[in-house]
Amino acid sequence: MNKDNIITVLVSVVASVAFSVALASTVAHKSSVAGNSQDVNQAIEDYLMNNPSKVREALELAAQQEQLAAQKRIAENYKNNWKDLSSADNSPFVGPKDAKITIVEFFDFNCGYCKRLAPELMKVIKANKDVKFVFKPVTFLGSIQTAKAALAANKQGKFIEVYEAFLTHNGQINAQVIDEVLEKAGLDVAETKKIMESDEIKKALADISELSRKVEVRGVPTLIINGEALQAIEQGPIQNAIDNRK
Repeated sequence: MNKDNIITVLVSVVASVAFSVALASTVAHKSSVAGNSQDVNQAIEDYLMNNPSKVREALELAAQQEQLAAQKRIAENYKNNWKDLSSADNSPFVGPKDAKITIVEFFDFNCGYCKRLAPELMKVIKANKDVKFVFKPVTFLGSIQTAKAALAANKQGKFIEVYEAFLTHNGQINAQVIDEVLEKAGLDVAETKKIMESDEIKKALADISELSRKVEVRGVPTLIINGEALQAIEQGPIQNAIDNRK
């Protein structure tokens, strides 16, 4: 929870829940004796000082409720926007275009967890030729040039080679690494760089970024299978999710 949420919860949840239940008798008694707001304020202060665990419990409960509400909202976002999420119009993909099962990955080339996922996901891709995998690179971590290079490689039929090379690279991906990966993939580096700076590539990245905001992608990697969140980073759970839908 951010600072504003904590303040809101402290004011609203504690006041409306903890105070209304735990302070009812104390407030009523002191108010009837003194008949002014100072006694009520003192009662609240005394209760907070003597029962800090109650405030903590209220905050924890509110955080849990907020998280559940967010999960429900995001799940609905995935379902409502599945057509755009699974579309390959502006995103690289492998597998049959009309596959029964589709897995979408939002990822960042500079993300450590994405690097952990990549070799596991590659195993799944190679073992499931009947599944479509759609790749949506975001640039939360400053990977704009790498993402452009991958999308430009996709225009030349070399996305998956470049994707795997970037995400298995040990160390920082700089301009030299990008050139080396493109060249190793058999691409003309100069031509690919022209494609990287084209309006088409810039629009594709912008569209992916906008979609990530629309469905509330909060971190990477984010996997979505047939409109449902897939919480996995290893081959086994991903394969199980596929098998359960066949």
